[in-house]
Amino acid sequence: MKREEKIEEILDDLVKKGSNLSLKKKGNDENDPMFIDELRSKGMEIASKDKSLEEVLSNISKEIEEDTSKFLNGKNQYNVNFISGISTCIYLPSLDGKGEYKLKLIGGKSNRDLDLKIDENTMFDVASVTKLFTLLLVFKLEEKGIINLNDKISDLNPDFPNLEDFTWTDLIRMHGEFKTNGRVADAHSKEEAYEILKTIYLSSNTREKNTYNDFGPMIMSNTLEKIISKKLGKEVTYDEIMQEYLIKPLGLTRTAFNPKTNNVSGNGNQLGLVHDPKARILGGALGHAGIFTTSDDLARLSKEIYTLRYINREHISRLGEVIFQDSKKGNMGIYLKNPTGYDKTFTPPEYSDGSFSHQGWTGALATFDPNNFIHTNILVNAIYQSDNKEELVNDKPNGYMPAFKEYLDKMTCNAMLMYIAKRYYNEYCNVKDNIAEVRQMH
Repeated sequence: MKREEKIEEILDDLVKKGSNLSLKKKGNDENDPMFIDELRSKGMEIASKDKSLEEVLSNISKEIEEDTSKFLNGKNQYNVNFISGISTCIYLPSLDGKGEYKLKLIGGKSNRDLDLKIDENTMFDVASVTKLFTLLLVFKLEEKGIINLNDKISDLNPDFPNLEDFTWTDLIRMHGEFKTNGRVADAHSKEEAYEILKTIYLSSNTREKNTYNDFGPMIMSNTLEKIISKKLGKEVTYDEIMQEYLIKPLGLTRTAFNPKTNNVSGNGNQLGLVHDPKARILGGALGHAGIFTTSDDLARLSKEIYTLRYINREHISRLGEVIFQDSKKGNMGIYLKNPTGYDKTFTPPEYSDGSFSHQGWTGALATFDPNNFIHTNILVNAIYQSDNKEELVNDKPNGYMPAFKEYLDKMTCNAMLMYIAKRYYNEYCNVKDNIAEVRQMH
């Protein structure tokens, strides 16, 4: 097979797996090349040059480094930096542990007000990405026979008698609409917050639409505390359950609720507390928010997902399962590919069908392509406080989201090019280097 034919074979395989490569990446001008044409051109250039895989990947990395530096140093119309710190990663694992590639870029400050630099061990508040961990935990507990997803929550947890016939599955799919008598976030103590949470009821129990919410995962974590405590004959917390059944078995050494370190970021405060007010008032360890983690641990999580070593295939397939066709939303609010692109999702259209991502209020994003074994994550310190409300959109600097999506798009394009280069060298040249790069941004 000729070199050019191998590149075409890789591109064809991507399309067969559902990658939408027929997009224009630089604008709407009719003269702009399609993404597949850009990949083909750059792929052919890679194949035509006598360079090592390490050299090729390093050259691609330089473009991502420039994009990351631009995002890190970018400012809005109020001269406010969109972010003050970042840890971002592209990871291309392999099932046999050979031919892996990881690029991690870190830089900036962990706090806008303090001169503390981001490093490899900085743990980021990932907000709603916690829901992905909760979903994996629930699936694992079902595998172990500890819970049955068809059981009604009101039968398991007397604190939530007003959930009618809603089951674990209904909460996972985010069916219905929930209301409470008062706002949990406005409570003055953990006890008061929990009393408000216990008033939760269904204002609608329809299974016909998805209503993204935090209440379902909050109820799930509390119910798991009751079930596991009864099973073990002692009081256990959700933090302990998550550590015992998911975090420790997966080897995620820098992932935790309420981390016992000052080297944290993304939470918008100097106290090391989770940013989400509901999670904070209720103790910091809930099903909807509270996890702090690193780029390395998210990369490790992706490999565990892809290799099926801890979670079975049936449950992993549900991570990319489309629950609602109109919104292309998945279980626990997971983002799946959507025809409208980043207006409705954070999962790139260039990734295969079945790819998924979760994004948090703090700006954190973790993306997974289980068919091509691609993982990317973007962890940022974006939370911003200002008395001028015009400077803020969702607790982040005005203009943050367009800048984030531009960065995500560029990162995705380069991740795809790295994937093509890695496959070309591994399959055509029989080169299987294990390469890891960490670059400190300034």
